[in-house]
Amino acid sequence: MFSLTTRKQPLKNALKIASTITFLALCLSAATLAAQQPVPRLVGTWRVMEFCNVDTPGDTTYPLGRRPIGFFIYDPAGNLSIQAMRAAPSGAFMRDSIPLGGMAELLSWYFGYFGTYTITSDSTVVHRVRGGTIPSYIGTDQPRNYWIRGDTLSIGGGEPWSCRKLVRVRS
Repeated sequence: MFSLTTRKQPLKNALKIASTITFLALCLSAATLAAQQPVPRLVGTWRVMEFCNVDTPGDTTYPLGRRPIGFFIYDPAGNLSIQAMRAAPSGAFMRDSIPLGGMAELLSWYFGYFGTYTITSDSTVVHRVRGGTIPSYIGTDQPRNYWIRGDTLSIGGGEPWSCRKLVRVRS
């Protein structure tokens, strides 16, 4: 003869197994949905090809020269890092260390900031600057218009209008 507790044990085990399977199925469904979400096209590492400014009359200047080097990096978690500089440092920058008094000259050779970003439309991204070489940017939102055509990113904004052309880096 079976006791009442003996009959309940298989039912409890079956319920535990069913609950576990249901939980795992929900986790798998959530992971599948997350994997199906499109990654914004802006996410990735972009190599600087052009770094220019265009003033109101339409004159173009190249503050980092005609062949700058650097990267704009947008990670999937919403972090960004923007680093660009002249391709061939000279003078004091050829030494192993730069005297503190020479650091001001560095700004004519190097540009960078870091923070987070939010894509607000198909053509606008907002950079939330946490630190960098432009003190007035720190703690501000810097909206930028952008266009992606194939592996080329064009991004700009501000006054004077800036034009940055970048090419996606494939890993």
